Amino acid sequence: MNRLRFGALLLMRGRRFGFYLSHRIVLTVPKPGPVRAASMKDFQPAQVFAVEGVAVPFFNALMAAVESRETFGSSFEMAKKMLALPEKLFINDLLRVMKERYGAELEEFSVPAPQNTNTQQEDNETMNETEAINEFNTKYEDALKMYGKRPNILVCGYTGSGKSSLVKALLGDVVPDDAIGDGRPKTMGYDCYENSLVRIWDSKGLENGEAEEKFTEETRQFVRKCQSDPNVDNHIHLVWYTIQGSGARVTDCDLNLIHNIFNPEHVIVVVTKNDVTRPRQRESLIEALKNAGISQSRIVFTSDAESGSIGCKDLMHLSYEMLPDAYKDAFIEAQRIDKEARIKAIMAKKGKAKGIITTAVTAAAAAGAIPIPLSDATVLVPIQVTMIASLAGLYGLRQEAVKQAALPFVAKLVGIFVASSLLKLIPGLGSAINATVAGTLTGAMGLFVRTNFENAAIAKVEGRPMPELTFDVELFKKFFAEYKKAEER
Repeated sequence: MNRLRFGALLLMRGRRFGFYLSHRIVLTVPKPGPVRAASMKDFQPAQVFAVEGVAVPFFNALMAAVESRETFGSSFEMAKKMLALPEKLFINDLLRVMKERYGAELEEFSVPAPQNTNTQQEDNETMNETEAINEFNTKYEDALKMYGKRPNILVCGYTGSGKSSLVKALLGDVVPDDAIGDGRPKTMGYDCYENSLVRIWDSKGLENGEAEEKFTEETRQFVRKCQSDPNVDNHIHLVWYTIQGSGARVTDCDLNLIHNIFNPEHVIVVVTKNDVTRPRQRESLIEALKNAGISQSRIVFTSDAESGSIGCKDLMHLSYEMLPDAYKDAFIEAQRIDKEARIKAIMAKKGKAKGIITTAVTAAAAAGAIPIPLSDATVLVPIQVTMIASLAGLYGLRQEAVKQAALPFVAKLVGIFVASSLLKLIPGLGSAINATVAGTLTGAMGLFVRTNFENAAIAKVEGRPMPELTFDVELFKKFFAEYKKAEER
């Protein structure tokens, strides 16, 4: 066994299961009752599920165990619940499942008794700077998948109805100026334009006089292909169906596509070229669409950017309202119509950020249930790294911002948690970190980082240079004092 990992699943003496927090602490159910932190020395020798000498981490399961208030008949019952395994699973079944899902098998390991000294000890299980960065990158990718889900918007309509101009007005350069007919990837006649925030499917456009039945069938097949994908992230989440306003005409093909090919609940009818559409033409279009059963609340009149982007803000807000919740954040960041809406969405993330920080605080407090010697304080680093990566994903930090701000900070985390640095942060700390201090340290760090990421996201919207994420001792002391005061209320 070469290396343990935070959240590794252990099989300990007496056939007890537990989750590895540090070489001092394991979360387990020593006897029927709740999950609690226990000393590792009480459960050795032990085995760990590992692949080629490296333990498999189960961070989400560990967090579930930390937050659990349930009582269990045994530690195996706890492990099954936290890993979302069938209740009737036996230990031999678990060995098979771990092999099938993760390629993991039980390997022997032992942990040396910790040395309670005031100097930092060399420890093969301590996360170094390189490992902290690697762990951050892994957790950051996971966070992006959770918080940065990219919506798929299908733009459909007759050729000349202003599809590309509409997209450019709302989303900027996701569709380049030379996009039409440039040989980009196509699926069944649809062009795909995308960036890290949004994916646009642009129909080739139905030509006047073209066989409408053929176009309708091709569209039916394309939609069916997308919606049958087992991954909902690849489904079409919204349809902008464009009709040229100055044409003042709604065809049977338009209505057939809206009602029978697309899900009407996902369709916004966008009447384009409103700047050259006469009032009588608008009235005629609204009447025809309403008579066809389309709610006027789903009809938006727009013009392109050159004509002032009339109605595009209304379309943006309606689209945001209609998109599934998981895809709203990416869309609001992608749109280029309403800066205030983008900033408001950033500020609204405080609730989710609080949840991320609270989870980390709970884990840190569990780690400090058995006081941690200052020389071992770096056992808190994996918790902090996961928290920071989750916040980076939540606030939409993209790769360049991560390289400039987050990664250098993460690399310094190990140094921040050495004994000498902690004594500067918390004078009079003593020789150990208890559960309260571990939780407060983590909570203060979460607020410190969240504030920086929020400011960075707002600076990006406003076109200002992104603030540098540096660790200022005196500033952190203020965050620590504020967090501690809030916890004591």
